Amino acid sequence: MASTGIWSNFAKRSQSLAIKNKLIKESVLSPSLPHGPASLKSKASKVKYVSPIGMDKIYPLAYEILQKNSENLYNEIESIDSAIQSSKNDSVKLQELKNKKNELLAAAEENNPEVVYNSLYATNSLDRSQPVYRKVLEDKWKSYSRMLTMQRIESLAIIPDTLPTLEPEVDVKLRFPHNNIETYVEPGTVLSSNVSSKPPALEIVEFKEVENELYTVLIVDPDTPHLAVDGYSTTLHWGLKDVPLSNLDYTIDAKKLMENPDSEFVEYLAPTPEKNTGKHRLAVWVFRQKDSQPLKEAPKNLRRDFFKIREFVEKNELQPIGAHVWRSTWDRNTEKVRELYGLPKGRIFTRERL
Repeated sequence: MASTGIWSNFAKRSQSLAIKNKLIKESVLSPSLPHGPASLKSKASKVKYVSPIGMDKIYPLAYEILQKNSENLYNEIESIDSAIQSSKNDSVKLQELKNKKNELLAAAEENNPEVVYNSLYATNSLDRSQPVYRKVLEDKWKSYSRMLTMQRIESLAIIPDTLPTLEPEVDVKLRFPHNNIETYVEPGTVLSSNVSSKPPALEIVEFKEVENELYTVLIVDPDTPHLAVDGYSTTLHWGLKDVPLSNLDYTIDAKKLMENPDSEFVEYLAPTPEKNTGKHRLAVWVFRQKDSQPLKEAPKNLRRDFFKIREFVEKNELQPIGAHVWRSTWDRNTEKVRELYGLPKGRIFTRERL
């Protein structure tokens, strides 16, 4: 077992940085890996596993060096804590100190074997109040999900058809739990009308430290036929405002909306494309509200059709921080969904212009 030190002291550190399972913890912190490496799934393979020669000497030495570096960083954090106490009246400096502290907290734990194990094998249960875990999630997001999302919203022309641009800061995940589908929707996926017949659940994953900041969410369809101009208009399918979120409370679902009934200023309207109008894009935009203040202009029963999203965003000084998109087209379920929402029977557009 590795020597004790700062990484085994939870008086000032969160228990979420430790491995909960005692056997796994023993394996991770032992150079001989008595239960075999976690990468081996077969019990027979784990029994046959033999630790590399010299590991029993190298591992404790490496662990001690890394832990010593971590102790030095925690000593630096203590001096920053003192500076924070004396800078409470200077908001700019205070924020700089807090950001620096979070960077050091992440650096102090990033080489901790227990934290590394949790980051690899317990991703869904990571304590997002811990800077090191937020850093892990951010790195993972940047390596794939952010690039995928941007590729989809750009190739599908969500930018600039709805808003001019986006510099993503958060990971936006979307699923439709009412169908007992727990998997997240990949951006750009074409969904049946039945799947999207009820509101989605959203996860807004912040990578900076946040506590009860307010957010706005808009879902718009920029592909609504506008016959008068032989073109398209934008329909607002869902409008949420003043939704409080934090690093630990990052889900927007039915429970969240029941706790904040005034947040839904436009009720969810399921996408029900009319026949022969092609694939409709449902753009999900997430905004951080300025200074975490309530939205300026979001009247109840705001008109859905001909929704001017750019004007709405500008008037309310909203900062776009994340997006998602799925697509919908007419199918055998569409008319049933229209009946569910009290909508008239959908039109059928001819494929040839008269």
